[in-house]
Amino acid sequence: MNLFVDPRMYINDGAGVTRAANGEARDDSALQHTCEEFEAVMLQFMFKSMRACEIDSGLLEKDIATDVYTDLFDGEVARSMAHRQSLGIGAQIYRQLQNSSAGRR
Repeated sequence: MNLFVDPRMYINDGAGVTRAANGEARDDSALQHTCEEFEAVMLQFMFKSMRACEIDSGLLEKDIATDVYTDLFDGEVARSMAHRQSLGIGAQIYRQLQNSSAGRR
């Protein structure tokens, strides 16, 4: 089953990033939150790839409801990991965006 995950559903409105890109007053907390959400999307895709490599033992039946629940569960675990015990991907993107926007001033 192929469930498309739209990354825009994890981002509030992106206003902080838009203001930063336009050179207006930045909201660093919105930029940091957006970077963490991007990390969550990357983690969810990593989980999805890992689950695709699972060997089906045949113990439990696979159906659409199980696939949907698993995708939702992976999404929540990814968001929790990105906001609480980050792997550093979002922090690195945040630093890079912060440095690139500071250089334009």
